[in-house]
Amino acid sequence: MIAVLLLTAVGGSLIKPCIVGTVANTSTDKTRALGYSIYYTLVNVGGALGPILALQVRQNLGIEYVLIMSSVTSFALFLGTLFFFSEPPSNIEKGPVRTMAQVLRDMLLVFANLRFMLFLIIASGFYILFWQIFYSFPFYVRETLHYERFELLETVDAWTIILLTVPATAIVKGWKPIRAVTLGFFIASVAWMMIPLAPTIPVCIAAMALFAAGEATFAPRFYEYVAGLAPPEQVGTFMGFAFLPVSIGSFVAGPLAGWLVANYVRGGHPNRMWYVLSGIGLASTAAMVIYNALVARQARRR
Repeated sequence: MIAVLLLTAVGGSLIKPCIVGTVANTSTDKTRALGYSIYYTLVNVGGALGPILALQVRQNLGIEYVLIMSSVTSFALFLGTLFFFSEPPSNIEKGPVRTMAQVLRDMLLVFANLRFMLFLIIASGFYILFWQIFYSFPFYVRETLHYERFELLETVDAWTIILLTVPATAIVKGWKPIRAVTLGFFIASVAWMMIPLAPTIPVCIAAMALFAAGEATFAPRFYEYVAGLAPPEQVGTFMGFAFLPVSIGSFVAGPLAGWLVANYVRGGHPNRMWYVLSGIGLASTAAMVIYNALVARQARRR
C-alpha cells in the first residue's frame, strides 16, 4: 500500500509542476494571472466530476473500486496526452539544456532562500484548511448531520471555483499578488466559522462556497507570486516548490483531522472543531500579513 501511495505521489509531483511551469513560460506579465486562473479552473473540473463519479462507484460497487476508477481515468488521460498534446511556444528564451546536477544545485539554492521557504511554510496553513474538505468534513457530515452522500457536498468547492476563479482574478487584477493571497487566506479562514453557528446541510454548502471564493482568490495569485520570484532558467524548479505547501498541508492535515474527529466529532462537541480550524487559518493569515509587512517589503527595498 505504501509503495502504491509513493508511486502515485511521484506521478503527481511530475505532472503539476510541468503544467504550472508551462503557464509561466507561455504567458506574459500581463496575462500570467489570467493564465493561472484558467489553469486552476480546469483543474477543478476534475475536482467537480470526480466525487460525483466516486459516489456512484462507491454505492454500486464498493469503495475499493473508486481506486480502480481513478487508475483507469488516469491511464485514459495519459493516452490523451501522448497522442494529442504538443509543446506550446515559450515566451522565454531557451538557454542551454540543464543537467540533473544543475537542477539539484538549483533545488539546494531554493532551500537556502529562507524568505521564500518562510512564505511557503506560511502558505501551508491554507492547505491545512483545504484538506479538511476530504479528511474531517466527511466524518462530520455523516456522523453529526447524518448525511451519507458527502461526496456531493465536496463538489461545492470545485463548482464554485469553476464559476469564480476567473472573475475573482479579474477583480483583484490590479492588486499585488501577496495582497490577493492574504485576502483569500482570510476569506477561507472565516468560512469554516459559519458551520458551528448553524450546523445544517445548507449552511455547510454556503460555508464550502465561501471557502471556495477564498481559494479562487488565493490560488492563482499564489502561483503568480512564486513565478515572479523565479529566474527564467529556474521556473520549473520554483514552480515545483510551489506545491510544497500542498504537501506540508496534507502531511499536517491528516493527523490533525484524526485528532479532530476523535476529540470533537466523536467527543461530544463536534462543532468546536471548526473554531480550531478557523483559528489555524486566521493565525496563518496574520503571519502572512507580518511576512508582507516585514520580510517581503525589506526584500523589495534591496
